[in-house]
Amino acid sequence: MTIKAEYAFDLPVAPEEAFAILSDPARDPEWQGACTRTLLLDGPARPGGRYEITFQMIGRRLDFTCEITEYEPGHRSRFHVLEGPFHYTGTYDYAEHADGTAGVHWTFEVEPGSYFGIMPQALLKKVLVNQVKKDSGKLAAELRVRPGNPG
Repeated sequence: MTIKAEYAFDLPVAPEEAFAILSDPARDPEWQGACTRTLLLDGPARPGGRYEITFQMIGRRLDFTCEITEYEPGHRSRFHVLEGPFHYTGTYDYAEHADGTAGVHWTFEVEPGSYFGIMPQALLKKVLVNQVKKDSGKLAAELRVRPGNPG
């Protein structure tokens, strides 16, 4: 069964800059609290590029090999699992607000199978969304205090 989680947030930078941060797996440990490691396998992020990523989540170490399936700077990025304890697909869609800042819509579809045992699907969805809320809020705060940022 697939669990779909979604969350929309704003970042005080242009969509192209938001994309450069969020859609480059090499930068995931900079802003994702649960991400402990990434390794690009095929050079810089691009469509068809593969990467390894490790998360520490719900008391477990989770290792995945993923592929970037869409990579449209400032507009959309999408990735999915090739190998790992379960499969997921993630998407970031970017929009520009009237003031030039970025609106980001995150969608995550996960097929956990029996990996998390008897954990209710609603609880897993809540854990995923809460992690993105926390991570995106921290990133937005850090970007607001950067020199030269209007936000």
